[in-house]
Amino acid sequence: MLFYIGFGLQLIGFASVGLCLFSGLNKGDYGQLELIQLVGGALLFYGGHFVKVKGGGES
Repeated sequence: MLFYIGFGLQLIGFASVGLCLFSGLNKGDYGQLELIQLVGGALLFYGGHFVKVKGGGES
């Protein structure tokens, strides 16, 4: 079960970082919201990786 929770967190984090990149490219500048999305997405991704590995999944 932890594997799927970790995988879900990784997907959310990856999507958040992608959204940040897309938003920044469209605006031409990265603001505070994009910075928060980038950092939060990266933390979610690596947190999900940690949970997935602890749940017995392969990296």
